[in-house]
Amino acid sequence: MKENASDAKARVGIFLCECGQKIAPRVDLPGLRDLLAGAPLAGHVEILPYPCLAPGLSAIKAAIAAQGLDRVIVAGCEARVMLKKFERELAETGLEQGQVDLVNLRDHVAQAHEAEPTLLAAKGAKLILAAAAGLNALIPSPRQTVDFHGPVMILGGGIATFSAAQELLRRGIETIVAVNTEDAEDEIRMLHEHYPGERNYHERLRKIMAEVDESPLVKKISVGDLDRVMGRVGDYMVTFAAEGNAPPRVYQAGAIIAALDGQMLNQGNDFGHDGVRVLCHTEMEEYLWLHGAPGGGIVFWINDLETPGRPWAGLAARAAWNMARYIRQHSSTARVSIIYNNSMTVPLTASERAQARDLSIRWIPYDSAIRPTVQSGYITLTDPETQIEYELPWDMLCLSPVRSPGHESSKVAKVLGLDIKEGEFLEKNPQMVRPEQVGQDEKYLAGSARRPCDLREALRQGRRAAAKVAEIVNKAKAGQLYAPRMVCTVDTTKCIGCGLCNEICECGGIEPFEGRGGNIPRRVDPMICTGGGTCAAACPYHALSLQNNTTEQREARVAALAGSLAEGEVMAFGCNWGGAAAADHAGLRGHRYDARLYVLTVGCIGQLDPTVMGRALLEGANGLLLVGCPPEECHHSYGLDHTWSRVNLIKKLLGLCGLERERIALAHTDMNRPERFTQTVAGFMSILERLGPIRRQGLVQERLQALYDTLRNSRVRWVLGAGLRRPYEKHYPADQRNALAYDQTLADVVSEEFIRARVINLLRSAGKVMPLKEISSALAEDESQVSRCLKDLSGEGLISRIYKDRTPYFSVM
Repeated sequence: MKENASDAKARVGIFLCECGQKIAPRVDLPGLRDLLAGAPLAGHVEILPYPCLAPGLSAIKAAIAAQGLDRVIVAGCEARVMLKKFERELAETGLEQGQVDLVNLRDHVAQAHEAEPTLLAAKGAKLILAAAAGLNALIPSPRQTVDFHGPVMILGGGIATFSAAQELLRRGIETIVAVNTEDAEDEIRMLHEHYPGERNYHERLRKIMAEVDESPLVKKISVGDLDRVMGRVGDYMVTFAAEGNAPPRVYQAGAIIAALDGQMLNQGNDFGHDGVRVLCHTEMEEYLWLHGAPGGGIVFWINDLETPGRPWAGLAARAAWNMARYIRQHSSTARVSIIYNNSMTVPLTASERAQARDLSIRWIPYDSAIRPTVQSGYITLTDPETQIEYELPWDMLCLSPVRSPGHESSKVAKVLGLDIKEGEFLEKNPQMVRPEQVGQDEKYLAGSARRPCDLREALRQGRRAAAKVAEIVNKAKAGQLYAPRMVCTVDTTKCIGCGLCNEICECGGIEPFEGRGGNIPRRVDPMICTGGGTCAAACPYHALSLQNNTTEQREARVAALAGSLAEGEVMAFGCNWGGAAAADHAGLRGHRYDARLYVLTVGCIGQLDPTVMGRALLEGANGLLLVGCPPEECHHSYGLDHTWSRVNLIKKLLGLCGLERERIALAHTDMNRPERFTQTVAGFMSILERLGPIRRQGLVQERLQALYDTLRNSRVRWVLGAGLRRPYEKHYPADQRNALAYDQTLADVVSEEFIRARVINLLRSAGKVMPLKEISSALAEDESQVSRCLKDLSGEGLISRIYKDRTPYFSVM
């Protein structure tokens, strides 16, 4: 059996909440207190009416001081609501994040079951003592201060550069801006390529540019292509490619803002585009710049909605309106119409509608069921009211542009380490975590490459990004910028730089020490990591760890709970946002479920290292139910998907143990549908009732030990990692193009390493050389398989090492 990571005993204070009539009458709290008082880790046990209110908090603080408590468990209500408050209130006692835990006695025990108070007290005791075991294994990490070295650098050359620089200089922060040209008028002249129809905003932009140019706090550099960005928040080294015979240019920066403009292309031949009579918005804007407003019939067609997947009609309509208005104000002979799909809302204010009437600019809807047809000099429309087709004459036809993030912006984003998906804009779906779970958003983005927007919005994004950067810069200057405590860390003595963590992590917090790949050890930027932890659970070499919430802590917790479970009792894991939240709501709303189910809360189901599940089975669990968020709604992006792969691995190992694969199951539920959670529980409990408990006599327990050891095996973990969903894969549970071939490879590797683990464990326990037949007989395995395993072990020199120092297999790999 694996020992707890920490040999020292923590002094855990346990505070039981009466919660009015919601816990005390239903749970025998005095009996629960007596059950806990004799536990080795319980330094103090106390019943309080409401630990979350001022008198209760004062009592907890007094007990911490008097009893020398270094961990606290509050057995009350849901951690999602109350944990942050207890961490904040108890910080003055010296307890940090991770040293305070909540057990939901109200919703997971008192409100969820109809049972005798003494029985519910016994259930509560098991959950609380399991939490105490996890806290005992905690090795608190020191608080990490983040320092800043160098100015803020704004990269990408987008127009948001200037509003971001203006915001920073007004806050007294030094800034380096990388620009395409140092001539402001050149920037203005090229705006139509990214923001057509915005000339009414140019004068305001000129004033922003002038303020930036005149400030001594802003240094403008005109450089080559961005080549490399290394480092972490507070200490970046930014390298630009060499130009001609000049060496590469390197700058130090404390923070980075990416100002990236999107790209606009013409529609191609689908709508008759020829660049002369049929233009797109950027070409029309350039025509107005060079030739002035044209006369004759001008038709703007807002045709974004005619091409699936391009919901930017509102932006195209605003650009068309601005250009149409300019044309009518400067050409008395122009007849201007704007035609649009009648499913679109016209984006005009009441005063703009009046102006359109005054300028005789017609907004003409057409039937969304029939796309207009372009003919020479005419465009054919269908009236949405009468469904009668009619023709509109034109001399110039202007189409909506095709919007994309653009090649140049994508190149910069890729160097910055952002997740680039072909054809998609750069703004990713944000991981839905609490603000305290991330120190800084990923390298700040602003501009239309982030998402399509007009010029005003791009400048607003620049100001917003700068304001957020300024907040952390000022905190750093005051020595008050701290990294979140529950983030991943890398043991560089174990990391071989395989890069798997970087491939599967979407928060963007993992980077190499230097260069771009090539077996270079990784490290984690604590200001970007969101603490999802699926990368740590995937690391083949156990080099990654989610500090203050480690795999060792979870193993200690599940070992304590599994060892206390009665024959018909079952362990479950619920993620903080899905399964556990649904269990909270089930109790809160009075939905009953089987009292034999014990729910352990995890921040994300993807944090569960497969060894934690293996440890639970090894220590006494008869089955495991894992309940995460609904597919594609994981708060940490891919936790459910990665757990699916890990559960699949354990199913294979259960089969090798001679046990039923159904003993572990993955489910999902919406936190707002607690009745679905109770149905899931009922379904899984019926399965385990049919299977019965694991009979651990004979070879079963030995095989379960091998199951656990195999889950720690680097080769198995690496092959498993190869099948985990990457951010660029679009489908749950994975986008495996050769799923059957991969699964067969995984099965073969698992089978080999399972036998290998069993042979090693047998040799270690025997302490002597054993003949092949004796080994095969003892393990009930085929002699040919055992023979191959022994040859491999002998060739690797492991057999002699096993006999010499009894070193466990997973440690010598």
